[in-house]
Amino acid sequence: VCLMRLAKIRLAAESDIDALVKIDRAAYGTYGASKEYFERRLRSKSSVILVVEENWKLTGFIVFQLLNEGEVPEDFSDMRLKTPITGKYMFTAAFTTATNYKDKDADSKLLLTAEKVAKSNGCVEAYVPLSKDHPFKRNGVFDFWQTNGYRRVGGITWTPDSAEAVGCWVFTKRLS
Repeated sequence: VCLMRLAKIRLAAESDIDALVKIDRAAYGTYGASKEYFERRLRSKSSVILVVEENWKLTGFIVFQLLNEGEVPEDFSDMRLKTPITGKYMFTAAFTTATNYKDKDADSKLLLTAEKVAKSNGCVEAYVPLSKDHPFKRNGVFDFWQTNGYRRVGGITWTPDSAEAVGCWVFTKRLS
């Protein structure tokens, strides 16, 4: 019997929300995104959620915003970059897969698909914040983004709730 790994990347639907919450909470515990977060993102005109579906089961996703120069991403503040953002950009707010950065090839396919969507919507740059003490350092989270053409260019503060602020590195890649 040959078991083929059938993976497909598609836009998320409302029916995916419970699975998205489960995947993110399994990876990040209490920092995992809530049902309300995914509902808000699905309703937002500036947000895109792509999911990875393998054998009819969700195994990962990416949430990103398509923002104009001068716009600061939702839930983030205090962005300090070495060079200013010039033009429309993609801001990755969440990237979670079943392997948490261990399957570089599969994870890269998801990222490259998101970048194509962003480019087709006029984005010229892509940005991603990664917490300075990222829980998947041991899996090569920083190397993953750098291998995919991103470089560290500054910092940003993520406020997962009103009582907490998390320092993040910001990585960027030119999409054009």
